[in-house]
Amino acid sequence: PDGCVEFVGGYDSVLFLFEDKASTASLQDWLRHCDFSDGTMDAGREVQTIPVIYNGADLVDVARQAGLSVFKVIERHTAPVYTVRMMGFSPGFPYLDGLDPALHLPRKASPRDRIEPGSVAIGGPHAGIYSVASPGGWHLLGQTSVKLFSPDVAMSAAIRPEEVFLFSPGDRLRFQAVD
Repeated sequence: PDGCVEFVGGYDSVLFLFEDKASTASLQDWLRHCDFSDGTMDAGREVQTIPVIYNGADLVDVARQAGLSVFKVIERHTAPVYTVRMMGFSPGFPYLDGLDPALHLPRKASPRDRIEPGSVAIGGPHAGIYSVASPGGWHLLGQTSVKLFSPDVAMSAAIRPEEVFLFSPGDRLRFQAVD
C-alpha cells in the first residue's frame, strides 16, 4: 500500500511499517481491493526433502505421550508435506504447518539450555528445525545435516536472503527418515 516501507509476515498476521505521512485510509482502501479468497500460500512450490536421522532425545517420550510406537511417530512425522508458515525465534528457524494432530504435544515444561543446529523437533501444532545452537523447549525427534542458516553469507557485502536462509514463508518440505 502507499507509504509502506516494509512488511513482515507472521504466523497469521502481517505487520506493515509505514512512512510517517502514510494514512490509515490508504491502507483500508488497499485492503478492500485485495483478493483473499484463495487463502493459501503458494502450493505450487517444489517440495524439498529433508533427511532426518530419528535419534532424538525425546523420541521415546513423544511416542509414550502420543500412545504410539516409535515407528508410528516417525511414520506420522514423515507423512505430511509441511508448509513454512513463518520464520522465527532464531535466524532461519521455520515454523511448519502440517504436523499430524496425534503428535500435537505441549512444549516441554522445562526447556533445554542448548539445542544443536539441525535438531528436528515438534512443539504444539508445529514442527520445526533448529537453525542455530540455542535454548529450546520443543520435543527433539531427530537430526538433519541440512544447513538452514548461513551467517557467513549474511555478513557479505551483497546479501540475498535466499542465499542466507534455506527456507522462506510458503516453502514446502517433507521429512525423510534415513540411517
